[in-house]
Amino acid sequence: MGLPSDHSRPSLTSHARDLLTSLVALILLRLGSAQLNVVGPGHPVTATMGQDVVLPCHLSPQRDARTLEVRWIRDRFSETVHHYRNGQDLYREQMGAYAGRTELARDGLSVGRLDLRITGLRPSDDGLHVCTVGDADAYDEAIVELEVSATGADPHLSLGGYEAGGVRVLCRSAGWYPLPQLLWRDARGQHLSSVSQTHSQDQEGFFEIEGAVIVTGSVEGPLSCVVRSSRLQEEKESSLHIAAPFFHNAQPWMVALALVLVLLAVSIGLSVYLFRKQGKLAVQGWSRGRCSAGTPWVWSGAEPWPREVRRRRTGMFSWGCQRP
Repeated sequence: MGLPSDHSRPSLTSHARDLLTSLVALILLRLGSAQLNVVGPGHPVTATMGQDVVLPCHLSPQRDARTLEVRWIRDRFSETVHHYRNGQDLYREQMGAYAGRTELARDGLSVGRLDLRITGLRPSDDGLHVCTVGDADAYDEAIVELEVSATGADPHLSLGGYEAGGVRVLCRSAGWYPLPQLLWRDARGQHLSSVSQTHSQDQEGFFEIEGAVIVTGSVEGPLSCVVRSSRLQEEKESSLHIAAPFFHNAQPWMVALALVLVLLAVSIGLSVYLFRKQGKLAVQGWSRGRCSAGTPWVWSGAEPWPREVRRRRTGMFSWGCQRP
């Protein structure tokens, strides 16, 4: 009985190799089909407060996403913005702030588009949104940044009184998002430094900003307050012209000095008047008391002046009385 021929071994080895190659190809094909790649826009999506916005997201390469689970969440935490699975929108886990405001674009699911529409934008919608896609075999996600903006009211200018040798001017504007910048400019376009600046945020998320500046007489022409949104590249401006008399009153020491000088002049004048009045009354009183037994007379200056005569000179004549 002879031994098996060696010619059968190469055939068995070739068959095993073909089987292994087919198995590897099948595994790779299945892995490739199970792989998910989610792509976002690659740049922030900007929108204005109160408007609607669409957050784009899609699968690459393109494939049918109707049988996948799609969930939009906030900031990588389990705060559900919108949930889709097995052809249905699920609202049980949706955040209350998004109730009735979201919609997944169904017409794009068949080609792998997972766009989310949000209506009536609010300040709270600003930030990161995550588009997640998965099935039993794979999962992937993409981040979409939403930038919400709102332009506020025209700045309101008002005078706040005198301070530090100048006039304090206030500027206030509300209804902005995000927090804007407040700048002061003179008539030549030069920036002025604020002495104070504060801001607050209301319950809806809108910002109000207020600033103050001290304006002296060296500032010529109108003063402008500019409130600017760096996100929208928009600004609003209001101007105010301060009349020159305001700056004269802005120097309290000058006002006090002028008042002191006026009072001093009045006091001196009154003192001189009273002194002269008192002297005249004294002479008249002496004349009535001392001349009651004598005879009044007027002396022209030619005859000798009696020793016992009190006199008062008026012009070129003197008068007095002489004892009998």
